[in-house]
Amino acid sequence: MAITSHSKLVKVVVSLILFMMMSSSFQLSHAAYVFNVIRYGAKADGKTDSTKAFLRAWGAACGSRTAATVHVPKGNFLIKAAVFRGPCRERITVQIDGTLVAPSNYWALGNSGYWILFIKVNRLAVYGGTLDANGSAFWACRRLGKNCPVGARVSVAVYI
Repeated sequence: MAITSHSKLVKVVVSLILFMMMSSSFQLSHAAYVFNVIRYGAKADGKTDSTKAFLRAWGAACGSRTAATVHVPKGNFLIKAAVFRGPCRERITVQIDGTLVAPSNYWALGNSGYWILFIKVNRLAVYGGTLDANGSAFWACRRLGKNCPVGARVSVAVYI
């Protein structure tokens, strides 16, 4: 009889420990709010301009009272010249699981001087993904000495 009570107690204790471990890992994995660019209107087709959707997701994440992550899921996202402004309330992470693609028509960036710009943002981390600046047509124009825009001299810049 004592063995049965002891084994029941062990099962209860093990179950409680597992429950607490799962609860704590769930809380840790959701410690930061996630702002998925798709929910803000971004399209992962590589053709639809997703710049405004990215800026809306950034604005929501930047204004968050807790640490935030802007999530870019798998797919190709067309982004024109974009300025991601701070300061943000809390630390912010950009997790790119897909590809950010610049316009193939280099005139779309014109003389902006940048493609993607982070300005006055502290505690920023950018992870993963691919940045495709689509520069082959632009550099071909420059090599031939044609009438080309100055173009983005910096693809991605961070100014604090």
